[in-house]
Parts: sequence; structure tokens; C-alpha cells
Amino acid sequence: MKLSALIRALVMATAGLLLSACASFGNGGVDNPGGGIAVDTSGLPVMQRSVTTPSNWNELIGQIRASDTQNLGIQVNRVRDGSLRVILPGGTAFRGGSARLNNKMKPVLNAVAGAFAESPYLRIKVVGHSDSQGDPVTNQTLSITRATAVVNYLIQRNVKSVLIELEGRGSIDPLMSNSTAQGRAVNRRVELYLYEIR
Repeated sequence: MKLSALIRALVMATAGLLLSACASFGNGGVDNPGGGIAVDTSGLPVMQRSVTTPSNWNELIGQIRASDTQNLGIQVNRVRDGSLRVILPGGTAFRGGSARLNNKMKPVLNAVAGAFAESPYLRIKVVGHSDSQGDPVTNQTLSITRATAVVNYLIQRNVKSVLIELEGRGSIDPLMSNSTAQGRAVNRRVELYLYEIR
């Protein structure tokens, strides 16, 4: 008698836990903050958006590299998550310590902007960086204003603002040590991350 009562209590407790877990997932739990499971018109679950690698990445890399006719030191490489990273060195992308975009950089940004006409799924994240010299607040502000200058130019080239994300990271994410002039020059940059979401 006592064993069956204990088993019944365990079954009830387990069932209660399962029901509460299901309720939390179905009503805005961690795995689905919007609540419920999204389904298409046939009643099948809709897949979550995921980053994809476009088939024309190699073509785009070639276009960006070819547009760097002034040898400005543009770097283009694939990132492990499938995105494409374009690094614009601060020393050649902007005029002397300012956030004013250098005209020589515009052909590179034109190539990036042109890619948006090819894919409705393309998105871009623009991240500004600085070195660690001087005031951290000033460095943070400069990283934001330089990223903003790039974003504004892309918008002028018909890239919709809703497809662009902007971030200024100041000096918190260096590529090289800030203890040398060469390292500081490398750290002053704007990075563009291109990716598709389907």
C-alpha cells in the first residue's frame, strides 16, 4: 500500500513538472520568447531564421578586392559563422583623426552596397573600433561616428536602413597590442559583417 502511494505521488509530481515546462515553452518560455510555435499555412512549424552563406560570396570578395584600386589595405575574409568580414583601416578610410569618409574608400563601399541589389536576405553589421590612446569616452564616440559615416554612405547608395546594424566598440576589441604605433594603426578600423538571414 505504501509503495503504491509513493509511486502515485512520484507520477503526479513528474506530470506536474512536465505540464509546467510545456506551459512555459508554449507561453513565451526561453526557447520561444514570442509565445507559441509559429506554423505556416499547412500547419507545419516554421523554421527559425538562420544565417546562411550565399553562393556568390567568392564573387563578392572578388568585387570588393578589385574595387580597392588605391591599395588602401582592405581585408576581406570569411568568418566561421558564415558571414563575410570586410575591414576598413581607419588611417585610409577616414581623413586625419576625423569621422569624415575618404573619397578613395567609396568604390569599396559601392561594391558592398551593390551586393544588396542581388539578395533580399542580405544584412550588414557595421562596427567601429579605436585604439586605446587618449580618453575612453572620446574613443568610444569616434568609433560610433566613424561607423555612422559608413552607414550613412551605404544608405545614400540605396541600402535600406532596416538592413543595417551599427555598433561602436571603442578600444575594447583590439586586433593587435596598443603598445606600438603599428598595433594602434591596425586597431583603428571599421569592420563590416555581411550575412544573409532566411
